[in-house]
Amino acid sequence: MAPRQPTSFGDVAREVVRAEGGGRFSWQGFALATAFQALYSVERGAAIGDEALLRLQAANGAALGPRELFSSVDRETLVELDWVCRALHLRNYAVCDSGDRRLFLNVHPLALTADPDGGRDFTELARFYGVSPERIVLELLETEGPGDDQLAAAVATHRRYGFSIAMDHFGQGRSNFDRVAMLRPKMVKLDHAVLGRALGDTGARRRLPAIVDLLRAAGAEVAVEGVHNARDALACVEAGAAYLQGFHFGVPGRSPTDEALSRDLMDSARRLAAA
Repeated sequence: MAPRQPTSFGDVAREVVRAEGGGRFSWQGFALATAFQALYSVERGAAIGDEALLRLQAANGAALGPRELFSSVDRETLVELDWVCRALHLRNYAVCDSGDRRLFLNVHPLALTADPDGGRDFTELARFYGVSPERIVLELLETEGPGDDQLAAAVATHRRYGFSIAMDHFGQGRSNFDRVAMLRPKMVKLDHAVLGRALGDTGARRRLPAIVDLLRAAGAEVAVEGVHNARDALACVEAGAAYLQGFHFGVPGRSPTDEALSRDLMDSARRLAAA
């Protein structure tokens, strides 16, 4: 018999809340866990939030990438997996939540539009774990999904509950400025590939500040992900990005990182950009 597909986010939430596992959750033969990576404000030189990242292990002990798993399942299973991950990340964040940082959660557009109650159960679960919706940023993955009208309606519903919206991996997939104008995200996260092109090509390097300016003009704060070294950080600060994220400031871990070293690295990038 095929496993029962949950009909709502609430179904999934109750299963995750009841489960034991020390930060892990067993789902269809996979062990799911959370790693957190901080997002840093250039202006403040400090972490303003933590992105929850999925870590998973197959039954044979092999590690598997999240994209590999999400791309291998059908639509209904993808929606369930998205809901499971968000519920698990909330549960794991509650253990280490400092209470003053934002939580960034990746969301597949299909899962956002498939939620039959439009985010009500998700809102209740966040509050159950002590995280107000106003502190949660939903990062829409740049991937194939529902029609634009459906997605815009789902975004509007979740925004009314207090959630903020971000567009993830801008520069890949279906991301474009028309979509930014339609969804009006609070934040746009530039994909590392955009930064890589800027560092490898003089013309692209001139275009990076222009992209940042256009996104800011559309009302979005601009973050750059995949900042791996001091050169990356300097280019982002010079381009006018408001937030930076990447291995240069710390690798993902089971709890938010101590930001003393990361604060020094951010201050160094700001001083170099101002010189």
